[in-house]
Amino acid sequence: MPDSPEHAIQHEKLRLLYRNLKASLPGNLVVCFILNGVFWEEVSQAYIVGWALSLKALLLARYLDYRQFWSGQFEKLPTRYWEWRFTAGTALTGVMWGILFTLFLMPEKPDYVLFILGIYTILITIANITTAARMPAFLAFLLPTSLPLIVSLLWVGETLYTVMGISFLMFVAVNVFICHIYSRNIHRTIKLQIENAQLIQRLENEKYRAEKNQSVAEQAMQAKDKFLAAASHDLRQPLHTQGLYLDAIESFVHPKGVGHLGALRKTNAALSSLFDSLLDVSRLNAGIVEAAPIHVCLNRVLLRLRDEFQPHAARKGLFLKLECENLPVFTDPVLLERIVRNLLANAIRYTHAGVIALSCHQVGKDQVRVLVSDTGIGIPEHEQPHIFDEYYQLDNPERDRSKGLGLGLAIVKKLCQLLDISITCQSAVGEGSTFTLHVPLGDAELVRQERKPAQIIPLEGVRVLVIDDEPDILASMGHLLGSWGCLPITAESATEALQTIDRSGLQPDLIIADYRLRAGQTGAEAIATIHRHCQRAIPAMIVTGDTSRERLREANASGLYLLHKPVAPGQLRATMNQLIKA
Repeated sequence: MPDSPEHAIQHEKLRLLYRNLKASLPGNLVVCFILNGVFWEEVSQAYIVGWALSLKALLLARYLDYRQFWSGQFEKLPTRYWEWRFTAGTALTGVMWGILFTLFLMPEKPDYVLFILGIYTILITIANITTAARMPAFLAFLLPTSLPLIVSLLWVGETLYTVMGISFLMFVAVNVFICHIYSRNIHRTIKLQIENAQLIQRLENEKYRAEKNQSVAEQAMQAKDKFLAAASHDLRQPLHTQGLYLDAIESFVHPKGVGHLGALRKTNAALSSLFDSLLDVSRLNAGIVEAAPIHVCLNRVLLRLRDEFQPHAARKGLFLKLECENLPVFTDPVLLERIVRNLLANAIRYTHAGVIALSCHQVGKDQVRVLVSDTGIGIPEHEQPHIFDEYYQLDNPERDRSKGLGLGLAIVKKLCQLLDISITCQSAVGEGSTFTLHVPLGDAELVRQERKPAQIIPLEGVRVLVIDDEPDILASMGHLLGSWGCLPITAESATEALQTIDRSGLQPDLIIADYRLRAGQTGAEAIATIHRHCQRAIPAMIVTGDTSRERLREANASGLYLLHKPVAPGQLRATMNQLIKA
């Protein structure tokens, strides 16, 4: 079979034989000239010339065979045909040397006999090396070269020559044995080379397929990110507007409608939570979340979380307990709090009865172990490797959005990687789950004291410039800021804002700008334009609904305070308070 491994081996052996032929032909020619010179006066010159011309004609024919082989004819003719041609060539060459040794052997001149035997030994050794890839080819040269010489030595009848004949007979046997070993080793080497080449080809094919699949996956991820970013931006705008209006109309709602307003607030908060999860993943994937580790008291962080989640646990009839030593840790407290908050939220969501336990203790000299345990439904063993994947959810076939998007643990994993915190999960169905964090131990002497809450600065009379290309957002921001006593100035672009400032003659005390404005302008560029026009650095913030990696990196690089839509009115007011105070 042309494509079989054995055929490939034979194919490569032939290549090796014909490569060696190029070196052996000149060697034969050189030995021919040497013998002609040595025996020119000792043997009939007619014999010498006839033999030399015959050998040269044979060597020329073999050279032409070599040229034909490498000219591309090899691929067109069967392998066995070339094997036969090569073997026939070596056999004829052996016959020519056998004739020479018979004609030139002169027992009466021992020095010439030794010279002949030396030449014979060299030729057989070279033939062993150059034709070992194919044992029949070596035998085709060895036998017609050796047998006439050995017979001639034995025919002399003298003891010395008889011993020489027997010795060279043994020499032939040894060379056959050595050639057999060489031939077997060459076969194995070529076989390994072919297998390695095939393995490399398979690996390259697998690599190509893997790279192609990876490229397809990356393109799919990019398309997904772009879609989510676009959808998130477009949906965040009305959600942001709704949140602002809900706060602005609170004082106008009839007492009977307060309950309905509360339900609307809960719906708005639930939607905001879903978008915040998308935003967190986008920010982490974009690499713009930076850790700011400090020495902090772990007990304070966990106490806040216990107080935050205790009402939620109580509503489900669960007991939330905290057991934590007063230990310092060295980490980013905000990001660590987010990690534990997501774990607690999951524990409460998937536990219907029993206990949620939050505990910590020191292990070794430099680690603090934080455990979040529950007596919930547990995680099947085959599901556990996937729980940290994005959009992966358990026990939610109906895709109940109150259970989130399946991003909580994905965010936990990414934050743990950012903080160099190891996280493991142990779980059994029907028994519950335990998530374990290993946080670096801190230095108690370097723990900062908690700051007192910042005082709320009255906003009455504060001129706030709002730049956004969405009229609904401008209207809702105007109502909200007005209800706080601010003097809102609204504009859809930097140009319109400058015109309003020039008409009124009053400069804003604070600027709030959307990041993506019309005509390709950004909020950062609009704020810079206002600063140049007013010739002073007015406190400013960016509010954006974008979640794409590129947009988030751009907004983050502006150096301005950044909020993400939908912004809760309380968060907006706290940020305004902070900027004005600064």
